[in-house]
Formats: sequence, C-alpha cells, structure tokens
Amino acid sequence: MALMLRDWAGIEKASSHSGRRSLITNVIHKQKKSVKIAQKIAGHVNPSTTLIYEEPPEEVLEDALFNLE
Repeated sequence: MALMLRDWAGIEKASSHSGRRSLITNVIHKQKKSVKIAQKIAGHVNPSTTLIYEEPPEEVLEDALFNLE
C-alpha cells in the first residue's frame, strides 16, 4: 500500500496506514457517517480507537472561525 501511495499518487511520506487513515477520515468527515459506521469499516473493537479519526481537519476549524456571527 505504501509503495502504491508513493509511486502512483506521489505521496512522499506515505505508509501502509496512510490509505486506511484517509478512508476512515473520509467516511466520518466527507460522507458524514457516524463513528459507529467508521468503526465497523475499520474493524476496530473499541470505538475509542476510531474516535482518533474524528478529529476535525484544519480547514474545517478555519471555516468555523471565519463564519462566526
């Protein structure tokens, strides 16, 4: 997986975990699915393991700060 990400996608610091992290983060943030769904996809037994991926991306934090009323 790491070789594919480095060679095909040009992601220099890719690891085998990069693709997995990308998938789970996408499920939670872009697809707006629950952590429980992401937990099942990831095969995590403990939901606290999946909660790591719920951390909001930097651009979401910036957007929230710029849209204050």
